[in-house]
Amino acid sequence: MGTSIVLHNKELIAKMQPELNLDTPSLMFFTESLDTLHDDLLSNNVTVGEIVNMLSGRVFNFADSEQNYFAVMEKND
Repeated sequence: MGTSIVLHNKELIAKMQPELNLDTPSLMFFTESLDTLHDDLLSNNVTVGEIVNMLSGRVFNFADSEQNYFAVMEKND
């Protein structure tokens, strides 16, 4: 089990989703254990969104202590 990070081109993301706030880094994490990670974050009082199904896979977001939001997507090998 592990976590990986993908860095996206900020200009490309701005064109695709102009409503996003790009002042802070936009990180997408990938994990093979989405449900476990979601439950662990919840049990540690982290602000966590619901798991949603998207065309690209299951995903949820979470916030750090400064209310910056990040996303986690399920990685299927």
